[in-house]
Amino acid sequence: MANSLTGTIIAEKYRLGELVRSGELVDLYDARHVLMDKPVSIRLLRPSLATDTDNVEHFFADAKTASQIDNPHVLNVSDFGSDREGFVYSIHEPFSGKTVSEVVAEDGAFPVHSSVEIARQIAEGLAASHSLGRIHGNLSTKNIVITGAGGIAAKVLDFGSANPIDRESTDPAELAYVAPEQCAGSEKADERGDIYSLGAILYEMLAGVPPFVGEKPSEVMLKHMEEMPAPLASYRVDLPDGLEAMMVKALSKNPDMRQQTAREFANDLAPVGVTANAMAADGSQNNLWKTAFIVLVGMTLLSAFLIYGTYTKRTDPTTVLQPDANGLPVQPINPATGAEEQSLAAMPALTADSLANSNLAQQPPSTLPGGDGYNPWANGGVPPAGAPNIPPGGQVVTVPSGSSPFMPPECIMQPSGIYLCPAPVNANASVKPTPTPKPQTANSNTVPQTTPTPQVTSTPVKPTASPSPRPTRSPRPVTTKSSNTNEEKEID
Repeated sequence: MANSLTGTIIAEKYRLGELVRSGELVDLYDARHVLMDKPVSIRLLRPSLATDTDNVEHFFADAKTASQIDNPHVLNVSDFGSDREGFVYSIHEPFSGKTVSEVVAEDGAFPVHSSVEIARQIAEGLAASHSLGRIHGNLSTKNIVITGAGGIAAKVLDFGSANPIDRESTDPAELAYVAPEQCAGSEKADERGDIYSLGAILYEMLAGVPPFVGEKPSEVMLKHMEEMPAPLASYRVDLPDGLEAMMVKALSKNPDMRQQTAREFANDLAPVGVTANAMAADGSQNNLWKTAFIVLVGMTLLSAFLIYGTYTKRTDPTTVLQPDANGLPVQPINPATGAEEQSLAAMPALTADSLANSNLAQQPPSTLPGGDGYNPWANGGVPPAGAPNIPPGGQVVTVPSGSSPFMPPECIMQPSGIYLCPAPVNANASVKPTPTPKPQTANSNTVPQTTPTPQVTSTPVKPTASPSPRPTRSPRPVTTKSSNTNEEKEID
């Protein structure tokens, strides 16, 4: 029914919004005052009941009583009436939140200090209503709204609505808060009936379940009259002292054994609430230390796990890196015989004497050293057959026989075209005095040498750390000619 009325204008100034909750007799909507442009809440008597005069009079009486209750924990009334369309309504303050029933269904039991505070606020609202002679008569978790504005704030709804017994409800859950005297039908509900209902609501907030449940309405009603609820200690262990005893008193079967007024109920809750708040404060500090301890233990366990995992997963080359039984070592392209190494090791050391006795020293003067006997000047400079003949393209220089402008003057050209040049004098070479050469025979044309001259050896000497002697000026070479050998010698 309700959604069809969304957007409807009531009394020419209230536009209905979303349906907040639907009841047996009354529906609650979010709405907005069109002229003042501010939010409100509207309770509408169902149109099917608005045609009954008794229902309308009862609705107006409840609205008038509620408008006289000045308490922050009761949904106040600012206006009520009916319009031309036949809508019977009452205007209330705007609110938003969830009912206790919805919170328990979503989150389970309340914290102890929150449960005690909510019950105390409900008792304050009931005390204000009872002072005006108005009994709620249908208090349940479905008509207690937790708004949470500025902390925990509870508001009581539906004063004067019919209880499940009067409505002959077949839902066992709606009978979970009805007082035993109402279930027996022997007495009319009074303040103590509201206290019993409030005690059942507090029990459910602490335990997460109502004190009595059953599959049939009659089963639940019988438990209200004959059985005691399960101790709260069976549901939780953080109850403050005095709360269990106060709960047993509010749920007594005999109305005379309960708190006689809602104000007395609130007063009994006051010291329990102080203890509950202190326990909650200590619990928050303990939770901080517990959280820090848990984090520290977790970090320690994680570190130990990583250390253990690293230690057990280490690689041991002697056990892990085992050779493949079917594998072969890398082989060279040619088998390694060691012949080349042996031949290198057998080679004599390269010394001056070995060079003097080598084929290089025995090379004929008319050929270039190379070992192949090839003489590039044998054909007068003509390339051998098959060689590419490239004509000269640049300047041609003719070297005259016997000398060359490109060679030092002391170099002598041989018939084969090779220039022989004297080796330069090594200034650092050691000078050894030599005896005077023996005089030649009578047939010799050699000019006798009267003074000994030092002979410069052509073999270089490895320099030592001692300073070398200063070089002496060599005399001009004297050429002698032997009559027997016709051989020229140059003596320094």
